[in-house]
Amino acid sequence: MAKRRSSKPTAGQRVRVNDGVSMPEYPELDISGWTGVVMETQGRGATAKVILNWSDEALESMSNEYREMCDSQNMLYSMACLLMSDVTIDE
Repeated sequence: MAKRRSSKPTAGQRVRVNDGVSMPEYPELDISGWTGVVMETQGRGATAKVILNWSDEALESMSNEYREMCDSQNMLYSMACLLMSDVTIDE
């Protein structure tokens, strides 16, 4: 019997943010469709998270205002931590 492919992203996979998802720290910032590469996964079940590096395309779409907000709070705008349920493997 063939192995079933997991629908859960793993390190190294490219993912796309699902429609209607906002940046957790900035709920007014819609990140639907942004893509990135999973660096790490954490947790299980409904609270499982992915830590990802944004793709060049996502970085280009970010506003300077968002970058400045992140910088002012010592946050990396090039990375994000999202619920696993907020992303889909981008094949």
